[in-house]
Amino acid sequence: MSEQNKVHELVALRTALGFTQSKMAHEIDLNLRDYQAFEWGESEIPDLYLRAIERIAMLYAVRHKNPMLVPPALRAEAVQFARMVEASA
Repeated sequence: MSEQNKVHELVALRTALGFTQSKMAHEIDLNLRDYQAFEWGESEIPDLYLRAIERIAMLYAVRHKNPMLVPPALRAEAVQFARMVEASA
């Protein structure tokens, strides 16, 4: 994934969750300025942070019963996984 796509995904996830930059920084244990550097394209976004934010989105989706909080690609993978689990039961 290109860095521009990572920035877009990061902002889209934060916005979908209704988080401020400060709230998202807190959720992933970064200071606000370091988080802003990601969104503003000043620093590369490590995949670890994107994966952590996707996990946070999944948690909030479950808590709020809103699957649309999860990125589409991750939703598709979760559906495939659920079908595998169901088929093996």
